Amino acid sequence: MLNLSSLDYSVFKDKKSIFSWAPSGAILFGNGAAKRTGEELKKLGVKKATLVTDQGLVKFGIADKIIQSVTGAGIKLDVYDECKPDSSVETVDKIVALAKDSDVVIGLGGGSSMDPAKAAAILVTNGGSIRDYQGCDKFTAAPLPIVAIPTAAGTGSECTPFAVIADRQRAWKMPVGGTGIMPALAICDPELTYSLPASVTAATGMDALTHAIEAYTSRCTEPISDALAVQAIKLIAPAIRPVVYRGDSDKDARYDMMMGAMLAGYAFTTASLGISHCMAHPLGAQYHVPHGVANALCLPVVMEFNMGAWPEHYADIAGFFGEDTYGMSVREAAKVGVQCVYELLEDMPIKPLESFGVTEDGLERLADDAMEGGDRPNNARMTTKDDFIQLYKKVMTLKK
Repeated sequence: MLNLSSLDYSVFKDKKSIFSWAPSGAILFGNGAAKRTGEELKKLGVKKATLVTDQGLVKFGIADKIIQSVTGAGIKLDVYDECKPDSSVETVDKIVALAKDSDVVIGLGGGSSMDPAKAAAILVTNGGSIRDYQGCDKFTAAPLPIVAIPTAAGTGSECTPFAVIADRQRAWKMPVGGTGIMPALAICDPELTYSLPASVTAATGMDALTHAIEAYTSRCTEPISDALAVQAIKLIAPAIRPVVYRGDSDKDARYDMMMGAMLAGYAFTTASLGISHCMAHPLGAQYHVPHGVANALCLPVVMEFNMGAWPEHYADIAGFFGEDTYGMSVREAAKVGVQCVYELLEDMPIKPLESFGVTEDGLERLADDAMEGGDRPNNARMTTKDDFIQLYKKVMTLKK
């Protein structure tokens, strides 16, 4: 049984309170949009750019499409193509050395490419180590402009002012944020996701769903973030199974997933997230569990834990998944919302936590790091260290 001692029914954010909404940057969205990358950079007056990507995208020819578009527009281009999952401080330093004379940094890929591109953009103009900028708005000079081109429907990094960088020395996933690293341009082309394998599509899709659900159930919700989160869930819920199992042919589902992921990114930019992310980051830092996989496993367990603190919103989620809850109590409908996500996880090709070497001996340290998560105060229900230990234990019982 989970520890119920920390259940907190305190009043959520007053819906009449003042809130701010300050998205920035342009969006170019649609099938084939990536072909216009060079044209769009030329409009921005770019003479030289640095492309940040990975070997997988080189192998499948996706990076070459962007390279041809950029160089074909007469723009000089340097390429860093060695990004790995959970890009590190050292990766950022290598990108900085390449990007010093560039007008813009292009992040092509998932968060493992877009996030270090953002971090490098900070260091090119501010100097030092990215460790100096952990937190929010720690830099003073404006970073280089960033162009983000996602190749998966997941992180939402193309439309957020955040980056997460792995600090191997501390076994810590380090958050860096600030309005200056909101991409100046996001080029979202669903066609770039067509060749993703099912396992990656599932992990990134569950990450996007986690963003949307945690934004909708955060203590920091406001009307605009709610609207974006709701639409994101409504798009992702029916699309995620088709893109995982027939993603090479269901083009409409691919389109909806990329739109849903982008909207979820905008939603959590202001509404923040919850403890699924607090739990996922230490799993990535200590056991190299891919971020989307960690969120996929934690999300339904966290939803079940949080449900009593705000049952109305969890009941809404059932409806967003298309479930008929007419005649049910709010609590009954909320349980259906949670069950929808448990059933979705069962259908996903997601490995169980034990396959990454996580054991009960390591839960104490995982819980300590989860307690330090920046999203914990915004979670629907207050959480203790013992709560995290019990939550991790429950995640470990999920069999795939």
